[in-house]
Amino acid sequence: MGGLRFPAGLRGDKLDEALRRVDLVVVPVAPSVFDMDASVDFLEALAAHKAVKKGESTVVLVANRVDPRTLAAQELEAFLAAWDLPVIAHLHMAQVYVHCAARGLSLYDLPASRAHPEIDNWAPLQRWMERHLREES
Repeated sequence: MGGLRFPAGLRGDKLDEALRRVDLVVVPVAPSVFDMDASVDFLEALAAHKAVKKGESTVVLVANRVDPRTLAAQELEAFLAAWDLPVIAHLHMAQVYVHCAARGLSLYDLPASRAHPEIDNWAPLQRWMERHLREES
């Protein structure tokens, strides 16, 4: 399983090559009209790809930078529900990410008291990927 990152704008031969190199595609989608609109084309391209149709590549969604108290979060949930894909995690919009990025840190570099709520949000994705890896071996 590759730990590779590719932009959502991949199409054609570049998408073919990327899907030959991985068996799991995690697609983060943010609660903005622009992000959801861009995701439609990418998710349609993935769904039409033979590797995905044959089950050789698994696609999952992650709600990214979500403030669950907002209308945008509700719109994102409706958008994600329209796809026949599992939504593995909901990652909050939190200042801790801004602070980490500014200092070149990850959540795991912080004291547990500061990072714990956000690490908990990543746990479903981490557990899902670990199960996926076990099934692959």
